[in-house]
Parts: sequence; structure tokens; C-alpha cells
Amino acid sequence: MPGPGAHELLQAWESGLPRSPTNRALTLLATAMPGTPVEEIATLPIGARDVGLLRLRSALFGDRVEAVCSCPSCGEPLDVSFDLRDLLRDDNSEATDATASTRQLTLDGHQVTVRAPSSLDLLAVAGEPDLLAARRALLRRCLAVAGDSGAPSADSLPDDVAEALGTQIAALDPRARIELDLGCAACGHNWRTVFDIAGFLWAEIDAWAPRILRDVHTLARAYGWREADILAMSARRRQSYLELAWS
Repeated sequence: MPGPGAHELLQAWESGLPRSPTNRALTLLATAMPGTPVEEIATLPIGARDVGLLRLRSALFGDRVEAVCSCPSCGEPLDVSFDLRDLLRDDNSEATDATASTRQLTLDGHQVTVRAPSSLDLLAVAGEPDLLAARRALLRRCLAVAGDSGAPSADSLPDDVAEALGTQIAALDPRARIELDLGCAACGHNWRTVFDIAGFLWAEIDAWAPRILRDVHTLARAYGWREADILAMSARRRQSYLELAWS
């Protein structure tokens, strides 16, 4: 996946600043899928969306990830380092595949269909008052009963049945939850943590944008160039001109 240019990435950053995390993820992925409407990208299963974001991150900043987290047992800071290619090694899906995985199930004697949620579903349940209500609303959107008015609804399901259905829905899209195995050298505690590529990539771009804007400011003052011309330069050429401006 080719990465977007600096101009497109800055536009995505500016557009995403006032938006929700889910909308930011869609805005970023849209920069790598020119010509594909955001509304169409929003229908991708979350795992397909996140695979696209992993590839976008590789194109923008490389495959190596360096991060810091805290041990949940003793609080010791822990350096985390891994390669995105390890997360993508067994993945053959394309981020342009907009067909969510589905499964046929029997529920109280009725045939039902469950599907993996998309960003569109996450946006729809974002206004729910609490996590439990959001889970029920998500289940309501991802559970379909065709032509059987006697089948139970998502709202009428007992909590244990709803939880079991939620587990099966999650299994349809394993890429939607990327987990890392971590261990603390200080206390020996081992645990699994979720790697949120959407939030991580946004944080990186949110740190990159002010830096590139400062570079544009420096070069514009030094040479009188337009922002569009500066952003159109390769990163290496831009850095060379910055070194000359600073000398």
C-alpha cells in the first residue's frame, strides 16, 4: 500500500482533529484508498479496516514499532518493540473487501445470521449511555433473523446468551482485536494487551503534523516558498533545505 503524500496526510490530520476515534481511523484509511468513499470504507469489518491501517502505518513510518507501556502489576515502565510484518504475516485479506464475515446459527430453534461489526456499527452505538447498552445495541445491529417473527430479539436475550453470541461474533473477525504478549522483567508478571492500531497511528500523525508545519514555516521564511511546494518535496530533500536554512 503506497503512503499518501504530506499534503494529503496533513489534510486528514486537520479533518480528524474534532472527530471521534472511529471517524479518525476512517479518515486516515481514506488517504490510502483514493477514490473510495469514506462511507464505503465504513462498511469494512473492523479487522479489514485495521489491516489497512497497519499497512498504512508501514508505508508512512516503517514496519518497526517502538512504544512504552506500564506493567499492570508493579507499574514499571516497559519498552515494547515489534515488527508490523509479524502481525500481517498470515493475513491474505485486502482492505478493499467490503463483505463482512457472517455465520448461520440456531438460537432457540430459530435460524439467525450474525456478522462481524464494521465502523458504521461502532459509530451507530457510540451514543449509548454505557458499555452494556452499547454491547446490546451492537448485537442488535449484527444479529439478523429472516422471515421469522417468533425469533427472540437481541434485547430479549438473557445476558449469558447475549455474551455467548458476542463471543461468536468476535470470532468472525479475529483481526479486530490485535493482542501482544508482554512480560515485565522487574516483577516477572506476564500479560496480554490490546494494540489499537487506529489510536496508535493517530497519535503518531498527531505528533508528526506540528513538526512538518514547523518545517514549512522555516522554509517559507527562508526561501519564500509556498506550502504546497514544500510539502510536495521528498522528506530527504526537505531536510536538506532545512539544514541549509539553519546553517
